[in-house]
Amino acid sequence: MRLDLEPIRRIDKPKHKRRAQKRAERGKFSKMIRDEIKKECDGLCQECGKRGHHLHHVMPKSRGGRGVKTNALLLCNECHKNVHADNARLKYWIEEFRKRFGKNFYKDREDLEREAWEKTSCGG
Repeated sequence: MRLDLEPIRRIDKPKHKRRAQKRAERGKFSKMIRDEIKKECDGLCQECGKRGHHLHHVMPKSRGGRGVKTNALLLCNECHKNVHADNARLKYWIEEFRKRFGKNFYKDREDLEREAWEKTSCGG
C-alpha cells in the first residue's frame, strides 16, 4: 500500500482549554512577576548594584526551574553573562535561594501538587 496516494485528513484542534500550561510556558516569567521583582529590587542588579535588565532563572529551566517569583534574580547584562559562565556563581545563588525560600524554591504549583499526589498514591 502506497501512503502517498492516500488523502491527508485534517485533524481539528481540540475545543477544550488546557488544564495545565505547556512546559515551555511554565518556565517563562509573567509580566506581573517581572514587574514585582523589579519593584522589590528597585530595578538594581542583585550582584553589583547597577541597573538590572534581565530576570535570571536561579535554578535553570534545564534543571526544572519554573517562572516563579522565588526563582527570579534581577541582573545587569554583565552579571547575567557571568552567572551563566561561572558555575560557582550559579551554585552560590541556588544555595542562597534555598536558604531564603526552601528546597522547592524553583517549583510551581503544578510541580508541588504532582509530587504530593505521587507520594500519596504510590504509598511513599
